[in-house]
Amino acid sequence: MAWINMLEREQLTVKLDNKDEMALLEVNDGGISPNYVTIRLNENEIDELIEALQRIKQAIQ
Repeated sequence: MAWINMLEREQLTVKLDNKDEMALLEVNDGGISPNYVTIRLNENEIDELIEALQRIKQAIQ
């Protein structure tokens, strides 16, 4: 499994799993000993997430 970091922030990391051709969204709670949740998205789920985020962005502008 080869993971490539695409975005890294304090509480969010977005990675490409180029072996499985999926996106990994890793979210942590930012505590002293953070708890992590990893969400795996296939190509269709990535498209749905992008569309939802674009609608949110338009709504808050």
